[in-house]
Amino acid sequence: MTANQVKPIAAIVGAGRTKFGELWYDDPERLLFDAGLSCMESVDKGIHRNQLEACFFGSFLYQATNKMGLVPGHMSKELGLNVPITMTEAACASGGSAIYSACLALRSGQYDTVLVGGFEKMTDRSNKISDDLMFAADPSEFGAGFTFPGLYATMMSRYIYDYSEGKQECEDALAMVSSKNHHHAIKNDFAQFRREFTPEAVKKSSLVAYPIRLLHCSPVSDGAAALILTVPEKASMYTDTPIYIISSQLATHDVSIYTRESITSIKTTKLASTAAFKETGLSYKDIQIAEVHDCFTIEEAMFLEDSGYYKKGEAWKGIYESYEANKGLKHVPYVNGQNELIVNPGGGLKADGHPVGATGVRQVYEAWAQLRGQAGGQQVEEKLDTALCHNIGGTGAICTVHILRR
Repeated sequence: MTANQVKPIAAIVGAGRTKFGELWYDDPERLLFDAGLSCMESVDKGIHRNQLEACFFGSFLYQATNKMGLVPGHMSKELGLNVPITMTEAACASGGSAIYSACLALRSGQYDTVLVGGFEKMTDRSNKISDDLMFAADPSEFGAGFTFPGLYATMMSRYIYDYSEGKQECEDALAMVSSKNHHHAIKNDFAQFRREFTPEAVKKSSLVAYPIRLLHCSPVSDGAAALILTVPEKASMYTDTPIYIISSQLATHDVSIYTRESITSIKTTKLASTAAFKETGLSYKDIQIAEVHDCFTIEEAMFLEDSGYYKKGEAWKGIYESYEANKGLKHVPYVNGQNELIVNPGGGLKADGHPVGATGVRQVYEAWAQLRGQAGGQQVEEKLDTALCHNIGGTGAICTVHILRR
């Protein structure tokens, strides 16, 4: 089976986003409205808001960060619609989970055309954001003094210990992930950070939680992204060049890292990616670009192993060798034999930014733009057919995987 033989779940007929960064003067509902308006304006043949039958929105922290509740009521006013509006909270996977819910609704036949959005306004509570983010961890981890950098530092330390025997090249490779993603964001007009950082600069940045340094971490961000999904049979009403979602998968696991069988792997990534490949008949060899959840650089390395691209414990070697062989190219691919995979062509969470509820939707926006050849300065130069989007919540308690094709 090939991607062209798979029956699509949904067609993406419009996509939009805001810039990510410290957007002090925009409130959450305005960000989501602006992303939605940009999304509607991107529909080639036009769309009227009355054609939207339902909305699915993802966000994580708005009640704590913005003293805001009942988002459906706020957005009903902003959109001028009285349609069903569903909110999804799944930590950093809130956006991907909203897409998953929308795909279920379209599959069921309940709706034909829906709006999906993700948003977060984190800088309004920047002095407390580290504590707020720990809502997505086990309370005992918070009680023990962990922050999310601390939890991922634990995972990263164990990975380095188990698979590289403390070799400096492993830490170099994880710094290369950050350097590569910042390089990819240079021409991304929406990105929070558009500057180069060498691997050496990453390793010299401020220590946060050993071995994680500041430039291993995604930033605190504000922003929103939106999509319009329709049943495949109606895609031609809106565009002649739809991008299809051919798999939508979600998996869950323990919220705490201390109850898992391994902390050097994210089980939900394995489960969701395996299910997506089974549903489509594809494998990692068929994926040309991947939007990967890299809120810390170790996550990108784990994805490469958990998705099957590299063998267990060997991602760091593949990262190191690929970067050394391809640094300086517009996009630095990961190479495995005859296969090449470009990960985070717009900069990923690390450089584009990570307003947590918006991230999963932004990933699909980026893949949509890349597959349509409309990604601007960060457009991958080769012709693209298939993309994968990978969105993680917490330290891996939930994961969504979506596969897209032209």
